[in-house]
Amino acid sequence: MPMTSVLLRNATVLPFTPKAAGGIDLSPQVADVLVVGDRIAQVAPNLEATADQVIDATDQLLIPGFVDSHTHTVVGVLEKCAYEALPLELWMLYLPPDQKLDPRLHYLCAAIAGIEALKNGTTTLQDDLYALPFTTPEIFDATAQAYSDLGIRASLSLHAINQPLHHTIPYLGELLPEELKQTFVDAVREFSIDSWTQLFRDLYQRWQGKNGLITTVLAPSAAQRVTPELMQCIGALSAEYDVPIHAHLLETRTQAVTGLEFFGETIIQYAQRHGLLTHRTTIAHGIWLTPEDIDLVAAAGATIVHNPVSNYRLCSGIASIQALQAAGVNIALGTDGMDSFNLFNVIRAAGLTHSVIDSDYKRYPKAADVLQWATAGGARSALLQNEVGSIAAGMKADFVLYDLNALSFTPCHQLPIHLVYAEDGRSVRHVFVNGQRVVANGQVSTLNEADILAEFRDRLPEYHRLREGFHRQGARLRPAMDKVYQRAMAHPLAIDNFSRAGLSHQTLAPGAAEVSAVL
Repeated sequence: MPMTSVLLRNATVLPFTPKAAGGIDLSPQVADVLVVGDRIAQVAPNLEATADQVIDATDQLLIPGFVDSHTHTVVGVLEKCAYEALPLELWMLYLPPDQKLDPRLHYLCAAIAGIEALKNGTTTLQDDLYALPFTTPEIFDATAQAYSDLGIRASLSLHAINQPLHHTIPYLGELLPEELKQTFVDAVREFSIDSWTQLFRDLYQRWQGKNGLITTVLAPSAAQRVTPELMQCIGALSAEYDVPIHAHLLETRTQAVTGLEFFGETIIQYAQRHGLLTHRTTIAHGIWLTPEDIDLVAAAGATIVHNPVSNYRLCSGIASIQALQAAGVNIALGTDGMDSFNLFNVIRAAGLTHSVIDSDYKRYPKAADVLQWATAGGARSALLQNEVGSIAAGMKADFVLYDLNALSFTPCHQLPIHLVYAEDGRSVRHVFVNGQRVVANGQVSTLNEADILAEFRDRLPEYHRLREGFHRQGARLRPAMDKVYQRAMAHPLAIDNFSRAGLSHQTLAPGAAEVSAVL
């Protein structure tokens, strides 16, 4: 099939290209952008070029699409705005058991999440397909097909949990009756590392690079949720295939206590010891990192995905972003599927939060920092840094056009600041992914949004019947989990990421005394 071409004339371009001294170039320039096939061919003023399609981009801002570096589409869609004021350990009691859901429901959830993401300027999703004990091929295929049909770039995980629940949360085993513990043992009994490895190899062969959009990810749910043998296997597979590792590490204070109680070391130290901490590793959340943990993450070249909206909705704490920046850690941003797949909510929260945790305004993240996390940082997380995240010749043609005459940009001062603090996605006019226009005049052009939503609503009664069953089990677990949470909150730790103490690790006095948690 011959390659098609598109020429965008007279756009206001923020290139987002890396600068030699660090950071990204956000200097606006009026330029033409020529796309040939799936890549940007030229970026320059007044190009002498012809194309199959010419678009007048006068008064439109052209920037790379955002990367949502950590999300869960099924949970995020099916349980949107279902709970509030619940810490993660209690909220997880009510999650849908993905393996029991019809794969078509997975397709619909991925399509709905992807539509919302695209319409709000996100062109790449890292979707962690949470499932117990692992993501089935039917789930993976349905989700990948939805993203392929929609035309959004997606990295999909083969999620794995092979430890029973009471082996992953401190104190829980002593609080549960034997019958419940046996249920959790049975849930992971059939997990085979050899079979799971073969499943990954099959999915990689089937989907890696499919339609130029889909890539695969290895996802041990969390270091404490998998055996050391599985961690070592995942580390080896990641090196063999050069694919990312994606894991939830130190999301909550309870998880910080988990490492000390179960392993006598932090979760980061434990993950490193068993081969999970590499330059291909993405750590979702990373809130309760000690200064030593931050040094380990930096030395490994791993990424931290900052999920401020989810972190606050789940009462998890405030990540030490300034300390991570100071250590040179790559930072990305994620929605975590929490109530919305619009990354602008996260971008704004990330910009605002870290300006109120100490009095030194010179250390506050700037709009340029946040935009780097939303683009280049996310691309690095997905190991796509040579493909997406900037507007330059040779990069994939994943970009978004915003109306500069919209309210968010009127009057217009500093475009990066407008993007972080004024824009919310309503000014998006056109979105290109892999050289194809997938949003035109604010509407998705690849799938019929109304049909997708109608079919989803038709299937909700069936889901709600299933939901009642797993809610009953959650209610049985709730009293024990409440006790676990209270004990974990009372356990002394040297950092406190519920308040300003410890948020800026590099300012802690040497030998700082243990700080009790703020309950």
